[in-house]
Amino acid sequence: VIGPDFLDPQILEHASGQPVTQLDLWMAGAEYCRHQFYLAAQQSDLILVEGAMGVFDGDPSSADLAATFNIPIALVIDVKGMAQTAAAVALGLASFRDDVEFCGLIANNCGTQRHAQLIDDALAGRMPLLANLARDPEVSLPERHLGLVQAHEVREELEHRFNLGRAWLGGQAICDLPKPVAFTSQDIAAPQKLLQGTTIGIARDAAFSFIYSANTCLLEAMGAKLSYFSPLNDQHLP
Repeated sequence: VIGPDFLDPQILEHASGQPVTQLDLWMAGAEYCRHQFYLAAQQSDLILVEGAMGVFDGDPSSADLAATFNIPIALVIDVKGMAQTAAAVALGLASFRDDVEFCGLIANNCGTQRHAQLIDDALAGRMPLLANLARDPEVSLPERHLGLVQAHEVREELEHRFNLGRAWLGGQAICDLPKPVAFTSQDIAAPQKLLQGTTIGIARDAAFSFIYSANTCLLEAMGAKLSYFSPLNDQHLP
């Protein structure tokens, strides 16, 4: 996940069964991101990075991360209310910069197979239509006024929606992965053990869950012992 996102990693971890790491060229730097990619590549054959905002929005942007590490980009466009124009937008984005590679288009909110065919015909082989996702509230992720609902609140509902989405994808082109990407190693100096012998209490429960794993991992690497407690359920601090 690009940037300091809080809710999306929970959803992605539930969907993949794998840990999710936040990446940001400005907050963490290229060396940290390169190290995380290299570590992930030792464990997994497929690494999926969720972008932030529009592909070229922000400084640095999702496209900047892709260009830095030679990662192909799959565009996700809400195609509701347009057909050939969706192809024009996708091809325009693909030609905006010459240092990033676009591997295809995912047409979200697609009304019918005919709708998808119109978009694919307009692409005319210049970009693959990787998938078309139907306009169906049964698969939309649960939301409320501040964004997505936390994964632990709707686990069974999420699982149902993931299974519907998987059935949709079936044998669509999105299942044909792009060419492999090589990630090089990056030495990062271990932090000093400035917290050796220190115990740090961290509130963690249904109400207190705004926790980034990168922060807790750093505290432990600095020698701290982490003790979690629940303000909702516990009567005493640890």
